[in-house]
Amino acid sequence: MTKDKESIIRSFCCVYIVTLILGAMIQFSNESEFVVDMSKMKLTLVPKDLPPKTKVLDISQNYISKLYISDISYLLGLKVLKLSHNRLQCLDFSIFKFNQDLEYLDLSHNQLQKMSCHLIASLKHLDLSFNDFDVLPICKEFGNLTQLSFLGLSATKLRQLDLLPIAHLHLSHILLDLENYNAKESGTESLQILNTETLHLVFHPNQLFSFQVNISVNSLGCLQLTNVKLNNDNCQVLIKFLSELIRGPTLLNFTLKHVETTWKCLVRVFQFLWPKPIEYLNIYNLTIIESIDEEDFTYSKTALKALKIEHVINRVFIYSQTVLYTFFSEMNIMMLTLSDTPFIHMLCPQTSSTFQFLNFTQNVFTDSVFQDCSKLVRLETLIFVLSPNFVQSEWCHYELYFAHHNLFHEGSNNLILILLEPIPQNCIPSKYHKLKALMTQRTYLEWPKEKSKHGLFWANIRAAFNMKLTLIAENNDAET
Repeated sequence: MTKDKESIIRSFCCVYIVTLILGAMIQFSNESEFVVDMSKMKLTLVPKDLPPKTKVLDISQNYISKLYISDISYLLGLKVLKLSHNRLQCLDFSIFKFNQDLEYLDLSHNQLQKMSCHLIASLKHLDLSFNDFDVLPICKEFGNLTQLSFLGLSATKLRQLDLLPIAHLHLSHILLDLENYNAKESGTESLQILNTETLHLVFHPNQLFSFQVNISVNSLGCLQLTNVKLNNDNCQVLIKFLSELIRGPTLLNFTLKHVETTWKCLVRVFQFLWPKPIEYLNIYNLTIIESIDEEDFTYSKTALKALKIEHVINRVFIYSQTVLYTFFSEMNIMMLTLSDTPFIHMLCPQTSSTFQFLNFTQNVFTDSVFQDCSKLVRLETLIFVLSPNFVQSEWCHYELYFAHHNLFHEGSNNLILILLEPIPQNCIPSKYHKLKALMTQRTYLEWPKEKSKHGLFWANIRAAFNMKLTLIAENNDAET
């Protein structure tokens, strides 16, 4: 195994595990910081007499409509302030002039229309998204936020040079809330975003995708679109929009969340992306509508290494299952995840497959999945994430999973078991005797409830992958 290949598998298998089990987690590393959580308490004002040593203050999800300098001026060590999901309509940033250590400020999901600016040089995370701004709320003072990494914004209209004051900053992440964006009746608008590694655009959840703004970004590495509603008529609108963003070779990660689409359009989008430089494609909360018919697809050489699709709703009840399953089984990629879907089967690839990692957790597959399939000779890692409810479900066909394919025999070194909760032996149905045997004969990883042990869990995950990758590399060296 080459070093590049080993590095890719090690890095992205760990990413799959993280998102598989718990999704994205935000943790503040210093647990000794003084944290005050007063969220969801129906507050109308910021509480008085907070502990002066407070460093993390969460007053989100309340009914606060005004913020005064006296509310927080005495919190000289404040680093994190969460004010999201309140009722603020205007804000003067000079309120924070005494909070010289403030790094994280979340003002998202308010009713902000106006704001007065003041430099808060220590800011690393500023979220103004999901507010009622007419244009993007960019102050000239923002240009001096040299430590800024994340910036969340919202607007009902866009102008090409709106982001010029921060053009010289090298941001890691820009979030643009465009749920209330009003497109011009004639002409195409443009927006220039010079520097960010990740761009996340959020559209209206109940409107067909009609966004036709030309967005240019330098060296974009990750793109995420949320709330994408498509049919056969507006499918080309999305493809045209993406063609403007995916011009260079740097966009390697593309994520779609909350997607409603026809099968025909979905295949067209895949075909558009197939020859692009994108290496990791993720789709979360996918709903398929109308019909599923055979569509032409060219499995030409692709840069795509991993496709992950999680949580699928299929509103098409009568269709050819072969059409659906063949589309995925013939993909010439390294890693495939189809998790939490209504799929009941998967076809064995027609030719020797390039799959090295498969994840089919939380599905309703029948007992003939990959039975006697000899085309998966390169498969190196398979992960099972187990919970008591899943093990006891009527759709849990582990006995035949493990009995009918050589990947699941007891001596396999490429199977990793992860338990979200303890699973007593008496909770496993007697017909799943192979699963019982595996759990008594091999080591599995269990997610700890104690927060203090989470670090050890992730260390064990990394160690498990490192050990398996070392074994694979040694085997490959022996064969050569």
